[in-house]
Amino acid sequence: MGKAQYKKKTAAKRHNPIRVPDAHLGAGRIDGKVDSEKEKQMIPVMAKLRSADYSDRTWACAAICNLISGDPATRRLFQGKNVVGELIERLSDSVDEVVVEASGALRNLAIDGGHEMCGEMFNKGIMSHLTTLMGKISGTIDGVLAANTKDLSDEELQARKHLLSLTENVISLIWSLADASHKTLAAVNAAGCEGVLVKVLQGRDSLSVGVVLAAAQALYALTQDNWTFSKALTSTPDAISTLVEMANKDHTQAEKDLKGKGKAKKDGDAAMQDDDEEIGDGRVLLTRVLVVGTIRNIVQPGSWADKQVGIAALTNDAILPLVNSLLDVNLGNVVQRVTELVSQVPKETVPLAGKNLGTDHRSPAEVKLERVERMLVTVVTALEVLTGICAGLEDAEETMDEDASDDAEVADDQDMEDAMGDEALIAQGRDPRAAADQAAPSPVVNATSLPHLVGALRLPERLTALAQLTPLSFPPTGSEPSIHPPTTAALSSLHLRALEALNNIFVTTHAALAGSPSSELVGLAAALPATGLWEALFAIVSAAGSDAAALTARGQEMRREVMEAALAAAWGVVKTSPGTLTPAPATVQMLMDVLPALSSDAARARTLDTLAGVASRPGVTVADNAAIGAFLMTALASNPSTEITVALLNAIIDVYADETREYDAPVFVAGDYTSKLAATVARVRNATRSVDKRKQPELRSHAEEAYENLTAFIKYRRSL
Repeated sequence: MGKAQYKKKTAAKRHNPIRVPDAHLGAGRIDGKVDSEKEKQMIPVMAKLRSADYSDRTWACAAICNLISGDPATRRLFQGKNVVGELIERLSDSVDEVVVEASGALRNLAIDGGHEMCGEMFNKGIMSHLTTLMGKISGTIDGVLAANTKDLSDEELQARKHLLSLTENVISLIWSLADASHKTLAAVNAAGCEGVLVKVLQGRDSLSVGVVLAAAQALYALTQDNWTFSKALTSTPDAISTLVEMANKDHTQAEKDLKGKGKAKKDGDAAMQDDDEEIGDGRVLLTRVLVVGTIRNIVQPGSWADKQVGIAALTNDAILPLVNSLLDVNLGNVVQRVTELVSQVPKETVPLAGKNLGTDHRSPAEVKLERVERMLVTVVTALEVLTGICAGLEDAEETMDEDASDDAEVADDQDMEDAMGDEALIAQGRDPRAAADQAAPSPVVNATSLPHLVGALRLPERLTALAQLTPLSFPPTGSEPSIHPPTTAALSSLHLRALEALNNIFVTTHAALAGSPSSELVGLAAALPATGLWEALFAIVSAAGSDAAALTARGQEMRREVMEAALAAAWGVVKTSPGTLTPAPATVQMLMDVLPALSSDAARARTLDTLAGVASRPGVTVADNAAIGAFLMTALASNPSTEITVALLNAIIDVYADETREYDAPVFVAGDYTSKLAATVARVRNATRSVDKRKQPELRSHAEEAYENLTAFIKYRRSL
């Protein structure tokens, strides 16, 4: 079973795309320990949501944001009082200020509460309100773009400010709902919001940077493996040209202009100015990265949209240089900076009442922390784009023979006699000389960019560096939360995305080397620091898996995901550069020890394939091969699942296919592996037949292939 490249992340597969998970915020609050002071505030706040005085309604919406911020227990307490339904009702309030604050509260709830909260909003009818508001927003944008701000009164400027805030809130809600579930995504698709989102991007010079960023985030989320919306977007007038224009425009000057505006407002805060120089606001840069990601999502090579865009040239000239510029962030320095900023955050609690209560009571240190988080999210998004660029294999989906009838399936089963023994089945097996004719066709590989990615950009080394864990990469294993949960959530995703991009480079390189590789590509693979990469990847495996209990603990899901992604990348190292790899015995033992901790048979199968590569690499010692061979044979005798049985058979046959290897006689022959394999034939055949062709066609096909290879291999070894 071969290795697969990582594809675009669907909403269900992306890790916490819109929020910090509750489990990162501390076990006590997850377990329902509500702050007593906040609990006392809840009843009067809820009462004021229905007050006749619009200022009370506005205050209540803002108070809810402050009460539930980063506190799952209090949020759920409010949910029990139908706070979501009450806020949704306020979206149709007669006063714009109330609508703005209600939409802001719902936006924060969606971001803080994640998929569960978005599902509740959907069930309580938020989409009809958002659809109405989008019509209002569209008219607002037209008015903003047509108006001369010099001619507006203070009252008109304030009204415009409110409506722009509403626009940002509504678009953020659309983005959150799009990422929540297939049901909410379908509702967003049906709402036809692509025109409004494109209009925001077209008016970016006149609208606030927050509104434009929200639109870019929504477009990126909505075009992730979502053909319905992508088709609607490419059909929207000027959509593609607007996206391409934004992708080609350098963001540097706009970031400087934004930084200058921030300084003008905070001239008295010298420390803040220093941090502006160090960190920067980052919203314009993130917007551009999201835009290039959207283009890569919707424009497929060779499509009619590609004729307008020229995706290959755009990728080489603009997208890849932009992504490449973001890959050298020093995560150690980031963690040190976050630690310093956290210590500067005031210990006083946010006021829960007051005449001018607002939804943003952040200290300067908290503003700087948000900028650090935004920088990390920008790198994560860039890595997602890079993962697609590095995927050089064309999709080739295996399908069942639709002409096979149910009767044929039954006849196939009846033709097989359960009582047949191992030797009878071996005798029925195919001639080993025909094995070469049964080989699967090679995948179509696009390796044209590999010399640039592997050689000039040195992506394997740089991505491995980004994947190295930090003290803040995962939540602590105890009851205390991370010192800054948003940074921890962002770092976890960053490591995972870096490893996925690295995996795609290795998968593409291995496939290209297996075909008719150029001498340049062969040289690049040989020049990779294979042992250094291997040791760095196993440092990640060791650190992530050091606490076995943590791998299955609530809130630690990313720990195992990152560990498995590092193991997948290790597969790439041994397959791409076997001749230069000299793995330490400790890492080989780690490969064998880690198998039970992996989340799926697919992950275990990949690891077994890695072991096979280590055992058969050039220069492997007899002792190393014997240790791995004994492990594989013992695992095969333990009656594993069908998928693992297939992986073990493939691994054993790959390792011992060449009887001239120096380890063959002292390991395979001396260990009487042929007889041991022959004793498994009937069991392997029964396991193969137990796989339903209709429900698991791919596994059935792989199992049948492994069974046939097994009988042919036994015949071949006996003939020597």
